[in-house]
Amino acid sequence: MSSQINSSYTVASVDRALQLLLLLGRATKDMGVTEISKVLGVQKSTTHSLLQTLMGRGFVQQNENGRYALGVRLIELGQVCKDKLDVREAARPLMLELANETRQIALLAVLARNELIIVEKVEPERPFLIIPKFDFSVAVHSTAVGKVLMANAPDEIIDKIISSGLEKYTDFTLTDREALLNELEAVRQQGYGMGCNETINGVTCLAVPIFDNSRKVMAALSVSCPSSILSNKDYMEIIQILKQKAGIISQRLGYRLL
Repeated sequence: MSSQINSSYTVASVDRALQLLLLLGRATKDMGVTEISKVLGVQKSTTHSLLQTLMGRGFVQQNENGRYALGVRLIELGQVCKDKLDVREAARPLMLELANETRQIALLAVLARNELIIVEKVEPERPFLIIPKFDFSVAVHSTAVGKVLMANAPDEIIDKIISSGLEKYTDFTLTDREALLNELEAVRQQGYGMGCNETINGVTCLAVPIFDNSRKVMAALSVSCPSSILSNKDYMEIIQILKQKAGIISQRLGYRLL
C-alpha cells in the first residue's frame, strides 16, 4: 500500500501536527523547537504553535530544559485502541452466538475516559428490533452497558460523568445523583445492569461485564430487545446467557477465577 497522501483531502495544519508527532516518536532524545522546525521545514513560529496546541491536549510534553517529547495522552489512546481490537476479536464469535440464541441485537461497549463507545454490534438473522440512530457516547448513565462500565470505574470517572450532567432522554431516565449511585451499587452486587426504556422508549438493554487478565472490567456485553416482549423469566434467561458468553470472552482475554 502506498504511503502517499492524496493532497486533495489533506488539511495542512493537521498533517504538520501528525508529522511532528511521528518525528518525536522516532527521535532517540527530546527535541528543541529549532531542531523540529528544521526537520519539518517550517518556521519556528509555526512549530511553536503546533507544539503548544498538542501540549494543551496532552499529546506532547515539555521537559525542564524546554525540549519536547511525546505526551502521556498517546499512551492512553494506544491502550484504548489495543483494548478495543483485542476484545472485539475475542468477542465477535460469541456475539454471533448470543444474537442468534436470543434473537436480539448484541452490543459490545467500552468506556474511554468518560464516554461510552460501542465497538461492535451484531444483529440476528431476523431481528425483532431496529435501534434508531443515537449518540450513545454521552448516555453512560441511562444504558445497561454504561451502568456496568460506570459501576466498575474509578470514583473520579463516576464523579466526572455525573458532574457533566445526567441528561433526561425519557420519563424513566435516572437524573438524580443519589438514585444513580444506588443503581450502580445494585449493578455491582448483582453482576449485571439493566436499562428499561431509559434511553429509547420501547427498548430494554441487559448487560454484563467482561474482565481482562488483571481481573478488571474492560468492556460490557449486552442484548437489546423490545420492552414489550420481555417478561421477568425472559430477562433472567437472557442474563444467564450473557454471563456465559461474557465468561468465555473473559477467559480468552486471560481472566481466571481465583
